[in-house]
Amino acid sequence: MNKARRITRIRRGRPFRRYDGFNKKIAIRGTSGKWSDLENDVMDHALADDVISASHLQHRSVRSEAIEDYAVHSIHLSSESIISSKLALESVQPSHLSFNPVQGIPDMPLLQQFGYFPFIFSDEQETIEITIPLQTSYQDEHYVVVASCSDPVFQAGIRKREHAEVAIGITRPAGTVISEGWLYWISIGRMAT
Repeated sequence: MNKARRITRIRRGRPFRRYDGFNKKIAIRGTSGKWSDLENDVMDHALADDVISASHLQHRSVRSEAIEDYAVHSIHLSSESIISSKLALESVQPSHLSFNPVQGIPDMPLLQQFGYFPFIFSDEQETIEITIPLQTSYQDEHYVVVASCSDPVFQAGIRKREHAEVAIGITRPAGTVISEGWLYWISIGRMAT
């Protein structure tokens, strides 16, 4: 039972008895205006403005269901009060940003992807081809792919580009002893709609 209800039971319908004189009269106002009829008018009473202050509220007495929808605005939030742990995963999209994280042609939504892939040459091979599946498809095959290898002895070149995958060829000079390395790639193009 909260404090206001306890006071009401003890004082027989007059929870604000501690206010003397004028403040008591404006704190609870019955419809008839007579204190003798107060118990009959409990449902029709009204609190005057500025009667309840923060000191009258118990700790944790205002819960989320007491806050009206759309009542909290940006002015009510203190600076730096929203931290990354309070954001839902994938809730911030490129459209929410004030800048384009990937610069390109204006008014064109761009997608950037990258990755790395290990490769191994057998003794007799001088060329291998690695097909990389893309996590997200591009709008068409006209996107940019840049590839390089972990060792300068290897050379990487684009063999084929499709919506959802790219094929990269790696060559090594004849007689090279080095047979393994890493392929690093990055691609940028128009997002599939």
